[in-house]
Amino acid sequence: MCHGSQSECARAGRAAAVLRLLREDFFCRICGFNALSQFHLELHIIFYERAGDVLRRLEARRGSIKTLTVGSDDVAAEDKRRMYALICQTLKYSEVLRLVLERSAIAELAGLDRCVALVLVHDVLLRRGGLQRGGADAGLNRLVGQHRARLRAELERIRQERGAASNGELAAGHVRGAAAAAAGPRFVRVNLIAGPVEAAVARFEAEGWRLVGGGGGGELEPRTFRRDPHVPDVLAFPAGTELHAHALVRDGSVVLQDKASCMPAHVARPRPGGVALDACAAPGNKTSHMASLMGNRGRVFAFDKDRARLATLERLTARARCSIVAARCASFLDVDPRDPRYAAVECALVDPSCSGSGIVDRMDALVDAHIAGVRGAAQPSDAAADAARLRRLADFQAAAVLHAMRFPGVQRVSYSTCSVHAEENEAVVARVLRSQAEFSLAPRDQVIPTWPRRGLETAGLTAAQAASLVRALPEDGTHGFFVAGFVRTAPPPPPAAEGSAGATAAAAAESDRIATAAEPDHSAAAAAAAAVEPAHGRKRKRSQPRPVRLAVATQKNTTPRSAGPAKKRARRRTAVVI
Repeated sequence: MCHGSQSECARAGRAAAVLRLLREDFFCRICGFNALSQFHLELHIIFYERAGDVLRRLEARRGSIKTLTVGSDDVAAEDKRRMYALICQTLKYSEVLRLVLERSAIAELAGLDRCVALVLVHDVLLRRGGLQRGGADAGLNRLVGQHRARLRAELERIRQERGAASNGELAAGHVRGAAAAAAGPRFVRVNLIAGPVEAAVARFEAEGWRLVGGGGGGELEPRTFRRDPHVPDVLAFPAGTELHAHALVRDGSVVLQDKASCMPAHVARPRPGGVALDACAAPGNKTSHMASLMGNRGRVFAFDKDRARLATLERLTARARCSIVAARCASFLDVDPRDPRYAAVECALVDPSCSGSGIVDRMDALVDAHIAGVRGAAQPSDAAADAARLRRLADFQAAAVLHAMRFPGVQRVSYSTCSVHAEENEAVVARVLRSQAEFSLAPRDQVIPTWPRRGLETAGLTAAQAASLVRALPEDGTHGFFVAGFVRTAPPPPPAAEGSAGATAAAAAESDRIATAAEPDHSAAAAAAAAVEPAHGRKRKRSQPRPVRLAVATQKNTTPRSAGPAKKRARRRTAVVI
């Protein structure tokens, strides 16, 4: 029999407590499981406890909902969609669920973690079918189920107090009143390292999917798909198509990536056998896209200052079979453009931190409201603070683009954001053009020419300049997005003359000036990621960032190098993504 109390067993999300049960007993009287294997431990921590962990990470702003659920290797492929749905629904009703917990004191009585209690109580009260059993801890389910009547009574009391005719009316007001955004297609990028687009098309057709035409317009019928007319390596499937567990996704043959997010790599135009760089690379989809367009030949330098995010990039690019990516754990603005290692870099992709205002399924408002409620603060709505944040972001974005232009071999720079704000888009482009004289905007025929929606004539840009920019909005069936391409039109000055060359010196000074005050500080997230890493053996000095290489330098060896213990440590870190 299990010698622990019910509350102790209910806290089975703590691995140490469950391990004690495994070592001392063969049968747990709470969950009724024959504890003869490690599988018992996995059952105790795999669903509701994992969901509670996702909530804790969201409260610490250590990732987005999608990153921590459908984009996380810690969540089983078959659980990703239901985990995502549970987190979203819990956040929608967060304020009410916290009130139910407070009034009933169930979490304290049962010894439950607060975040685990929130997701459990959501399913008890609001999910059709009640508590989920697949992959969940039967002991936790039974423990919470014992208090079902009390929880329902508290929920009914809250409904009466608020005059709500249904549970749906108890959802957060901004969620209840907002119209659902039109669902766009499910986009899939074909990984050309694994094979040509035609091979992926044939594979889906063999599974019963029907390829249709249509030029990219109109809704797709069930079990149909089409090739995208604007981005050649992208396929479109009906909205809501579930492909996370598809074999081609799991083996890296195709990548789930929004169509607009696939445009920057095409604008950068990396060539097979060439050298490219990704300035703000994590989580790595655009990095792997460049490697795909290069046929996995050449080299892609990928920079990110956050070790946890770089670990995510390592996993994603390894899954995509990229053997030419060399990742560096460093701020891009600290990288020396005159370093001989980067002398051959020909093109740069700059997709820096942005407001994310174009992400149509973004749940930031729910996360913000939940955090504000947990901390007992009103949800911020300070227009002045929002404007100041946009200015800081724009400063960093301009600094990153200008820094990329200081690499002497760079001939093309792609700049992109998932923002709809002109302050981060056209205004940044205009600022970059004013700050240097070596690069001009690439002509429209080199920047996704068939895409109809172009840039805005604002911030001093001419009609011709605006026409060379790309804008995407949710009504186009994609996320809100912006892409600009720059091409070198004047040779860089020789190294000896760099300090005296007026335009180059101005660009360098502008980049350095705004970089000092503008670069987003991810040090807190990095420190938090380091804090959750268990200490094994001697502590490693972290005063100097150590480059993280994903593959060997030579092209003869195309097999990703095994990470060994270092990879195991990376998997224990929190993956933080955009």
